[in-house]
Amino acid sequence: MRWCRSLIIFGVLPLLSLARRASAEARPSVVWYRASAECPLGGEFLEKLPGGAARARLAQAGDHIDFVVTLVAAQGETIGRLERQTQGGTVAIRELRDVSCERVADGLALSLGLALEPGAPRASAAADGPPDPTPPPAEPAASVEPSPAAVTPSAAPTNGEPEPAVVAAARRASGAPRPEADNARPGAPKPRRWSLGLDGGAIAGVAPGALARGAVFVQVDRAWSGLASDLALRLAVLGALGSPTTEIGPVKRWLAAGRAEACPWRWGGEKLNVRPCLDFELGATGASAAERASSLWAAPGLGLRGSVRVLPELSLEVEAGALAPLSRTEIAAGSVVIYRSEIISLTGSVGVSFGPF
Repeated sequence: MRWCRSLIIFGVLPLLSLARRASAEARPSVVWYRASAECPLGGEFLEKLPGGAARARLAQAGDHIDFVVTLVAAQGETIGRLERQTQGGTVAIRELRDVSCERVADGLALSLGLALEPGAPRASAAADGPPDPTPPPAEPAASVEPSPAAVTPSAAPTNGEPEPAVVAAARRASGAPRPEADNARPGAPKPRRWSLGLDGGAIAGVAPGALARGAVFVQVDRAWSGLASDLALRLAVLGALGSPTTEIGPVKRWLAAGRAEACPWRWGGEKLNVRPCLDFELGATGASAAERASSLWAAPGLGLRGSVRVLPELSLEVEAGALAPLSRTEIAAGSVVIYRSEIISLTGSVGVSFGPF
């Protein structure tokens, strides 16, 4: 009988232990996911994992958290973090930064997939026993709420629950900063952002009627990282064409110029904003009935441009402005003056920009 007991102890019990370990390793890892509105939803993030979403699931109330994924988009940059609570009680952090939240999410999904590979260290859930659903004591919930100024309300966890106390306690134990802390750090460098676009509209005051006007442009945001950190510079090539009706019939009028804009301030955020701008155009203008085929066009001006981001790399714009030509153009047919341009020319346009790059 004694040898039977030894067989049970040294043969069956190890098999049961191995079975329990295999069961623990087979369970999906629990991921606490939170992201800004511009970033993928929790389910979309899990679909990016190598092998699909069957290897992990989103955390729910009472779950022991294995991994924490945070994606915060602010000031034109996305900061992504992958955190894992280890058996030693520390938190391993992988941080990625990019202007595109989609690319950051792809990188974190790859890192999480590698962490879920067989043989990789598991999170703090012990393999020889079920996870303890009771989180350790932590500070009051108010002390771990994200700063509203740096994180949008949509950056809350996708499952609708407040941040678990175990996550906050693990972050404090590791000394890791909150995701929004980098955006609020004084003096943090902000990269320049380039974009391309085109717009179309009209200009009035150059001729008796409005002329159709179009432009292509390139813009750089944060052109100066010093005092004017919101400065945006734009260079454009534009043209205007029309045949307004005059006393002698329709007269074809044209304008071709280069345009420079400097917008030193921005009111609003990255998704929706308004900018006041200083403009200057330099080129030539003319008419088919004029004695002089063309004349100089030089016009400083002021403008107001509003922009709304509809996709991560696509924005719509509306702009209105006023130009003050340095010289007024007089159009004549022989000795008869047909018309003279106005002191102030008004412009309006709508456009689309692609970027940042």
